[in-house]
Amino acid sequence: MGRVSSEDRNGNVLAIVLAGGRGSRLHDLTDHEAKPALPIGPHARLIDFTLANVVNSGFDEAMVLTQYQPDTLHRHLLESWQAEAAQTDISILDGADYGPYEGTAAAVSCVIDEIDLIAPRHVVVLAGDHLYQMDYRPFVDRHIATGAEVTLGVVHVPQDQATGLGVLEVDSAYRITAFVEKPFIAPPAPDRPGFALASMGIYVFPWPLLRDLLKEIEGTVADLDFGRHIVPALVSCGTAFAYALPGRQGREPLWRDLGTLDAYHGVQRQLLDGSLPLDPAWPLEHPVLHGLGDRRAIGFGSILRNVVLLPGARIGRAVKMSNAIVLADAVVPDGFDLDAELAEHGKWCAISEGGIRVISTRALQRLASRRRGSARLPGGGLAEPDRHPRRAAAASPPSFL
Repeated sequence: MGRVSSEDRNGNVLAIVLAGGRGSRLHDLTDHEAKPALPIGPHARLIDFTLANVVNSGFDEAMVLTQYQPDTLHRHLLESWQAEAAQTDISILDGADYGPYEGTAAAVSCVIDEIDLIAPRHVVVLAGDHLYQMDYRPFVDRHIATGAEVTLGVVHVPQDQATGLGVLEVDSAYRITAFVEKPFIAPPAPDRPGFALASMGIYVFPWPLLRDLLKEIEGTVADLDFGRHIVPALVSCGTAFAYALPGRQGREPLWRDLGTLDAYHGVQRQLLDGSLPLDPAWPLEHPVLHGLGDRRAIGFGSILRNVVLLPGARIGRAVKMSNAIVLADAVVPDGFDLDAELAEHGKWCAISEGGIRVISTRALQRLASRRRGSARLPGGGLAEPDRHPRRAAAASPPSFL
């Protein structure tokens, strides 16, 4: 993949990937993992999509800012990106050393000295927890051409699906005139009736300008955030522009915010049936492969429907389960019937709005506790669940059934 071609940009753009968040709406999935470390398909993790964009866009340097539960993420970055992605120099800056990071803009403020050592002309600030494919070079080109102080990446979403997002109003030149967080009624996009322009949470700034802003605001605002504090200030000055994510190869743009259990489960299922519109000409360093995964993780006679098994999950024999995500730490015992256990013992696991159930060690322990309580009641007599030894989790790819 070629380097950034513009003489003004060559070697003067730094990508900053914010990868320190948990994603609290994902419940058990992110108890022990940062959201960017979540498995996607048999071989990838969520952050791989953003890093593939950085490498494929030809950027020389990138910083990944980590904080919450960073161990898996650090190991993955060291083994899969720092060791192999020689095209881009990727450094890891953790909140334990530079933070704590108390907001998206505050995180960048904490590493100003490290950025100054690179001395970029522009910084591209990226979220490491979205799934999308994007060439950042036209994004930066548009920013330079307009003379903007900030350019936001945006994506067209149906108006009725935009109420939980940050939505922009723009004029005919795509200058941002208003930024509304989670509007009751989303303002329409000027170029597509029925759609709104939702912020992707990615930005281009001239580094000297952003540096001065951060220095000026530092210490005056708690949880300093790009969307709540930095961008609205520049919108009010008329110096903020939007750049709409284009589709690749003539397709609709691919952008997924995997902030909910239903969204995460849905993407995993799309990978199975091949309906996720990935552009093979814009590859991941570690491609997401389709397939059922490791059938050895599933015991004989088990019936699983619409179930995603994350790497390391184990299913015993004669298990009945549907509409679920089974986490890597879960060992589901022989004879387990998910619907029957929920009917008899109530809600002992996280359940999404769309009815997706999350099966984890913690959830199974909660079920075991309820079973013990039932067994002590008159007429109880329920047996303890089978206790299987925890097996090695890292080697097996997830299954999609």
